[in-house]
Amino acid sequence: MKRLILVLLALMLLVPRVSHASAPPEISSIAYLLYDADFGRVLVEKNGFERRSIASITKVMTILYAVELIEQGKISLADKITASARAESREGTQIKLRAGETFTVEELLYAAALQSANDAAVVLAEYIGGSEEQFAAMMNERARELGLEDTNYVDCTGLLSIFSGNYSTAYDQARLFSTAMGHELFREIFGSEKYFLQAQRREIKNSHPLLGEVDGVEGGKTGATTPAGHTLITSTTRRGRRLISVVLGARTREARNAESESLIEWAFDQLQVVIPKDTTLTTMEVPDGVRHEIGVTIDRDVSIFAIGEDPENLTTEVILDKSLRAPIDRGEVVGELILYSSDGSEYGRMPVVAQHSTGLASWLRRIYNRLILFLRRVF
Repeated sequence: MKRLILVLLALMLLVPRVSHASAPPEISSIAYLLYDADFGRVLVEKNGFERRSIASITKVMTILYAVELIEQGKISLADKITASARAESREGTQIKLRAGETFTVEELLYAAALQSANDAAVVLAEYIGGSEEQFAAMMNERARELGLEDTNYVDCTGLLSIFSGNYSTAYDQARLFSTAMGHELFREIFGSEKYFLQAQRREIKNSHPLLGEVDGVEGGKTGATTPAGHTLITSTTRRGRRLISVVLGARTREARNAESESLIEWAFDQLQVVIPKDTTLTTMEVPDGVRHEIGVTIDRDVSIFAIGEDPENLTTEVILDKSLRAPIDRGEVVGELILYSSDGSEYGRMPVVAQHSTGLASWLRRIYNRLILFLRRVF
């Protein structure tokens, strides 16, 4: 795409002076990490890059893998699967299925996500991979594709620990969950507070402790084993901004839940608007348009978590798609806004849109427009 750099603006010229971030809450859990899902940035962490057992957070990859196969048309939510004896014998949290019972892929996905059912996850793994071991290899292949360099799976449930080779980091799992939340079916499953399990004629409820209790929480995954401690990953969206929080190695379930909530609340307290919605960033020449020039804006607030970065030191760059021609509709994406940190590194990107519409001009008007634009450049 041909592009044109139009303007470099200091954000401090667009918004009032802002306050600096407060210190994060005291967290006793062994590891935690807050991740800005929109800009792909780590906001704050403690031991967030350390390999650890993650317990049932392992099932995030199990479920995402199945969701992606459904989207590709390789399996269906309606597919029926017969449970194996191995699945029935899987320890830990279960829906207490029996070998020979039949479940749909949909039922197994919801059981694994909402109830953290190990037996349901094994049935899925065997259906997709032929065996749980082969499915774990497929999980690892997908992890490599996603750039999860400190993640390895040896089972589909998370019952096995780092001592058996099943491990990840808070950072890798935050990135994985952020990717997974880009899938509508994944969001629908993890955001459901309950689900009716037709095969067992009973309702199961979502075990995530913050869903429905904390503003903006969209879902996540719980976990607990002796090696991993208590674990929790949570996706929260407020004011159009998505935050992924990961807590690993909490001593108790109550501590895990409370610390996750305090981290979420603290992070959103630091969220600051740096460019308000509908701000005119620059103008765009449209030589073949009825309007030979249109405004360029953003259709939502540009906001950042003022954690580790002073908003006053950010700068922006607007890059337009030079190949666009009339007609152009109001709200049509015409380029992107790039934010830069104080050290010059890229902070994040978001689309910019046309502030006005312009139709295709007559040939005579197009000649006139080009003349006007030429004279403006000369004089």
